[in-house]
Amino acid sequence: MPMHQKKLIKNHFVLGFIPFGGNFNEFMVPFVSEIKKFEKGKIMTVQEQDAWIIAGLVLVTADLPQGNDMAGVLRYNANKGCRTCTTKKELLSTYNQDSVTILRYHHITDEEISKISQESVSSKRGQLCTEYGLRSLPSILDKLKCERHLQTPQDIYHATAGKIGRLLKLTCELFSQEGEDDFVKIWKNFEIPKKWSRLLNSISHYNSFMMIDVARISLVLKAIISCWVQVAKTMKAVFNKEFTLDSYEELQLYLKEEFLILPKVFASFVNLQNIHINMHILMHAKTFGTLVNSQVGIKEMVHRIFKGMIPKTNCKTIDLDLLKCYNTLFAIRNLADGGIDPRLNRSCTGFTSSNFDQLFSNWYVTEDKYLIEEQIQMMT
Repeated sequence: MPMHQKKLIKNHFVLGFIPFGGNFNEFMVPFVSEIKKFEKGKIMTVQEQDAWIIAGLVLVTADLPQGNDMAGVLRYNANKGCRTCTTKKELLSTYNQDSVTILRYHHITDEEISKISQESVSSKRGQLCTEYGLRSLPSILDKLKCERHLQTPQDIYHATAGKIGRLLKLTCELFSQEGEDDFVKIWKNFEIPKKWSRLLNSISHYNSFMMIDVARISLVLKAIISCWVQVAKTMKAVFNKEFTLDSYEELQLYLKEEFLILPKVFASFVNLQNIHINMHILMHAKTFGTLVNSQVGIKEMVHRIFKGMIPKTNCKTIDLDLLKCYNTLFAIRNLADGGIDPRLNRSCTGFTSSNFDQLFSNWYVTEDKYLIEEQIQMMT
């Protein structure tokens, strides 16, 4: 699928929704079971013809902590909390390391997981987990045919936004009161593209910024301090939609310069996981063609849509509420875009018919929908 279509939200389909506090492994059991069947091959009818379908898990995208969970690695505040390599926490800002010897390899991790599972004493098992930087229980995704470390890449979306957000905060803290006043005046009068939403005061509303906001702010502030110039160059390079051999070399150069300059200027960046990731981003770019192919920007937009739906639910079986609402909206969008209903002779014929109300009915799950409607009528 072309990139301009791949990035559209309407081409991403939600298969399930895990409410806050839900168990990821329990939720994934049916999905893993189905994928295991497809890994062996399965006959399916496609356009009235039988076809042999083989499928599998290609890529797992997640932010830093969740990605570690799904790769079976301890969180990034552990001694070895990188899911791509075994660099110790105090050496995360050391650039000149032998990447071949420190990378995590699937078969070696399998051996380490086996040693952990065979240890019956809980204290010794904990010591092994700390030594290897692995969780005591492997991820449920390990049951599938996938390379846990290579197919769970570091996400540039969260990593870049995290660096920019921290740099923004540190930059604003350097201002005197007079400097803050001058900055706010310039900020209010700064010309931004018409498509952008209004940018809030970056000093007083820092905690209110979404990831997309801090990404845009980096473009505004890159002329204020030299560090922002390097961060802006790196951000442009990692979000390239196409890569050539020269582009890969340029990406490596920008990542290295950013890796070296930020910890020198701000001590807060020393041994920061978001900076350490720069060592692995080039490998991910070459593995998946571009870094855009493995970033979670679309997922974050879907997450934002769901967060907007929450106040409109009746708080009963919220996961079903949101999925039904989301899928219904996608059905409407498909019709509006010229989608064809097989029951009709041409597209969108029934979009404004008398049956249109049925499309919106019963969005939310209730104990007794009709009883509640009768009670409302009696009250009115």
